[in-house]
Amino acid sequence: MLAGRLISPARIVFLIVTAVFAVLAGRDLYASIRTASISIVAERIERGDTVTNEIAARYAARAIAVVDGHYCRSDIVAAGVTLVLAQLDRQSVNGNYDAWVAAASNARRYLRHALSCMPTNSNFWLRLAAVQSTIAEEPLAIAEMMKRSVSLAPYDESIVLTRFYFWNDFTDATLSAASSAVDGDLTTMLKLGDRCRVNATMKAISPQLRPVFDRIWASVGEGATARFRQRCSR
Repeated sequence: MLAGRLISPARIVFLIVTAVFAVLAGRDLYASIRTASISIVAERIERGDTVTNEIAARYAARAIAVVDGHYCRSDIVAAGVTLVLAQLDRQSVNGNYDAWVAAASNARRYLRHALSCMPTNSNFWLRLAAVQSTIAEEPLAIAEMMKRSVSLAPYDESIVLTRFYFWNDFTDATLSAASSAVDGDLTTMLKLGDRCRVNATMKAISPQLRPVFDRIWASVGEGATARFRQRCSR
């Protein structure tokens, strides 16, 4: 009789595991509900839909709250990155300096949180380097971030071409500190990149990047660069 009243160890373990999964599922559902609107607004921005400054600011603030909530779910974090970067893009250092400083600081803080969740995300390292360069160009720190981005996605054409945009904007000091990464990206772009996409990307090369670009152009050889002289129909 007594034996029938006892709960077996296996049943206890089952009940504990079930309770844990129920708690985790509840937390995940709560996170989804709380951040659903963040994802919706982020998707609208990514599609190029019109989003007012008021709405962009409101949902960027909600995304920042995600950091305090310690959410690390990839879809939530990625949506937040879109929002905080969009909010920074909408600020003008000359128009409203205080608002720009706040947006830049929030973007840097959020990207650091994003990388704590996904340290192997090449795009997040790139975006953090870009944000840091707008705040204060610290060549060694920015170079390390860019090197991480290159090492994590050395042949992803979209990322390589996006990095070119930032290489083109960095100072001589940063380019020098990240010389191996710059050389690697330019070489990959010229040897393996889609001719039309690369042609469109390299239409305007900054004075500080031009000597590096010309050196890599010469080093990859005529066989690799001749194709870029062909007209693009698209």
